[in-house]
Amino acid sequence: MNITKKRVKEDFNRDTYWTRIHFESDDKKHESTVLVCASWEYLMDTNRINEVKDNHLDQWREAVIRKWNSLGNKIFNKKVHYDIYANTPEGEINGLEFLKTKT
Repeated sequence: MNITKKRVKEDFNRDTYWTRIHFESDDKKHESTVLVCASWEYLMDTNRINEVKDNHLDQWREAVIRKWNSLGNKIFNKKVHYDIYANTPEGEINGLEFLKTKT
């Protein structure tokens, strides 16, 4: 599987970090993109930190890649997947709405 990861970006207006991860089959016949975001609060709480740094974002992105890569070829069942990390159901809804604008 070929994986292309993009830089994690910050949306200051929403206190959200987001990125795209592109998966392509070895034979290049199938592909899928994962749009993923995490709230500032989620990253602070899960890392037990007071400031989000690049290494925290890199670790989070790598964990997301491992999660989706573990699906194997099942990931290609959809062209686009949304993956939201938030502390509340409202945060998850807001994250999904945000990611849908990035499609």
